[in-house]
Amino acid sequence: MALGRSYREAKGETAGGAASEEPLLRVEGLSKRFQGVLALRDYRLSLRAGEILGVIGPNGAGKTTLINLLSGFLKPDAGRILFRGWDLTRIPTHRIPALGIARTFQNLRLFPSLTALENVLVAMTVQHPPGVLSTLFGFGPWGRRWQALRDQGMALLEQMGIAHLAERPAGALSYGDQRRVEIARALALQPQLLLLDEPTAGLHPEESEALIEQLARLHRERRIAILLVAHDMPVVMRFCPRLHVLNSGALLAEGTPEEIRNHPLVLEAFLGRPRGSRAA
Repeated sequence: MALGRSYREAKGETAGGAASEEPLLRVEGLSKRFQGVLALRDYRLSLRAGEILGVIGPNGAGKTTLINLLSGFLKPDAGRILFRGWDLTRIPTHRIPALGIARTFQNLRLFPSLTALENVLVAMTVQHPPGVLSTLFGFGPWGRRWQALRDQGMALLEQMGIAHLAERPAGALSYGDQRRVEIARALALQPQLLLLDEPTAGLHPEESEALIEQLARLHRERRIAILLVAHDMPVVMRFCPRLHVLNSGALLAEGTPEEIRNHPLVLEAFLGRPRGSRAA
């Protein structure tokens, strides 16, 4: 099947277009090397629509590499990434967001001189690109759509609890509020799969708790699939009903939070406890 046709058909497919028994995301034998170092080895995953998966592991385990591969920022050395049945490894990176995948970054990548609302609107123009004349003079279909898009952007900021900061430059916001802007910007792409790379990194425990509560509410309202990478174990254990544990690029264990909390290999490799002990 030609790549161009695959992309057009995937972009036009509705959320329920794929067969209901098929996973939203299936990863098969994914591997990636950097200058001879194996960052990810034979990783496999099946994620259903609306499911939440947490990915944990020590520094260098391959977590961010995984998100970079799933979002198309990196191409794998081996394996396939099937999203709604379409092989993302054959699709150009800039086209992947339009298929229904959005992400955040461990290190914030906002436009600091733009307002919070403008950062969200930038993402919206990916779905609704304006013409040159209508952008310059504010007429035509784009001119008529502009207010509607602003309203949608404000609604996203409202969902993240920062609508009152809409007109402030993103670079002037607190770190926690910048995190919320970045998530709102990702949601502006109307994703079916949201990839969150350390969303609570650098936040105080109270801020982390509040952000996770907002994410839980968004998940209940939108029913989008979420893959969350985090070091904050209490956050992951509360928010994610299923976990993958990576170690040295390989999948070490998977299961429920309770299963992972007491898994002997996890206790030894990640939590620093000997095999014979149990988590409190």
